[in-house]
Amino acid sequence: MTSECGEQYLPKSKRNSLQMTLVYPIPFRVTPTVTVNVLENGNRFQVEGIVSTPLAFRFTVARTDSPDGWTESPMMIWKAMGPKVPDPKGFQNIGNSDKNTLDVTVNFSEPRDEAPNIFAWVLGTFANQITYAVQMGSINSGGFQCTVRRTDDTNGWNQNPTLFWTIIDKDSNHWISIMENLEICSGNCVCGTLFSDTVLQRPDCSLQE
Repeated sequence: MTSECGEQYLPKSKRNSLQMTLVYPIPFRVTPTVTVNVLENGNRFQVEGIVSTPLAFRFTVARTDSPDGWTESPMMIWKAMGPKVPDPKGFQNIGNSDKNTLDVTVNFSEPRDEAPNIFAWVLGTFANQITYAVQMGSINSGGFQCTVRRTDDTNGWNQNPTLFWTIIDKDSNHWISIMENLEICSGNCVCGTLFSDTVLQRPDCSLQE
């Protein structure tokens, strides 16, 4: 969840200012930035002291045109914006190659706070029985480099295959689970991938009809 917004009528108040707390309909994972506006209905208001948490926000609304309170219920409009979360996965076409290997650079749409763990693969093509392996190179907060190698032949390829990638955690059981799921979903095994700086190769990888 990166943003939420809403509106609400404020209660009447005999005092010049009123402190309120509003709970987000859906909690945030991190603390969002909140803006609050009160629509004027003949009176003027100022919002101050906004304190936000992942679950709720607190603020104070005060009348600025009079030291008195208010006898009507003004409308409050609020918006909470969480930090933009980079996409956890992506893909890009890598084009053809006249050699058996091709170096590929992937740039993330949004930089990460630190270099992530990447799982990457290229699906083979059923029509031409072509399979590929992916060997990762450098990984940083802005992207990564890898080498795609054709495994069924020593020649290059004239197709435009797609390199897929996803960010994974450091749980080895999770890595194995992902590999198994990819084999089932794609109909062929994943020939190569990288967890941090360790390459897992599948020398027996082949595409099955």
